[in-house]
Amino acid sequence: MKFILASNVSEEVESGLNELNKEVSALTGTLDKMVDKLIDFGWHLLIAIAIFAVGKVVIRLMRKLVKNIFKKSNADEGVVKFVDSLVKFTGYVIVLIIICSEIGIETTSFITLLGTAGLSIGLALQGSLANFAGGVLILLSKPFIIGDYVMINGEEGTVTKIDIVYTTLVKADNRVIKCPNGEVANNTIINFTNQDGRRVDVKFSIHYDANIEQAKDIVKQVIENSPYTLKDKPNDVVVMLLDESGVNLETRAWVEPKDYWDAYFYLNEHIKKELEKNDIIIPYNQLEVHVNSKG
Repeated sequence: MKFILASNVSEEVESGLNELNKEVSALTGTLDKMVDKLIDFGWHLLIAIAIFAVGKVVIRLMRKLVKNIFKKSNADEGVVKFVDSLVKFTGYVIVLIIICSEIGIETTSFITLLGTAGLSIGLALQGSLANFAGGVLILLSKPFIIGDYVMINGEEGTVTKIDIVYTTLVKADNRVIKCPNGEVANNTIINFTNQDGRRVDVKFSIHYDANIEQAKDIVKQVIENSPYTLKDKPNDVVVMLLDESGVNLETRAWVEPKDYWDAYFYLNEHIKKELEKNDIIIPYNQLEVHVNSKG
């Protein structure tokens, strides 16, 4: 009887020890897995820290590069600050997504959300974004700079300001024109400042009875005496059209782009004075009315 009791106790102790061993083994396995996960997470965390550090340096270099490009383009300080903030924000968002992906955080939904939000904003601000893109393109390609005299989409004037959305022109009559950069980038741009000279074409007419060669010599002398004319350019006077009321002529006078309007007004005034002084008639349209009287 004592032997049986001792045997049962022995079995129970052995069974308890086995259960304890299983629990210890399970706990050890769990701890090992936790340690492995902690080590793995630690490595990913170190990599994430390294990514952040490298990303921070890259963002700083990109901001510096963008600032230098815009400052060389004589861009407005407000534009430079806006683009700098945009580059900084975009850069850190990209770094954050990479870090989250590295440490195991699901980023698919976040990227999808950003994409959807970006698409919605893009559709709502389509015109403004086109102007923004046009402004960036203008500042990078530099078809003109502040102070240039240009013609854009039929409007001409001096560039006084290049913003990220609008380019400002001041016309000869001091009117201010705001040109959307999206339209500026998609239209033909004529930059007169970048050229050696600008040609002044003044149109005028003389009577059919007048001597063409005499008229041309008189106008050539006016061009020669003009304080604005470039003497090393091929200045000339040409016959353009034999019109109903007279012979149409046109000047080919070259001046500095900045002197265009002064030269244009000067030539118009002095051509008329000199032609009249030499008795060369400038024709004008006449209307003849015939009245039939009865009785």
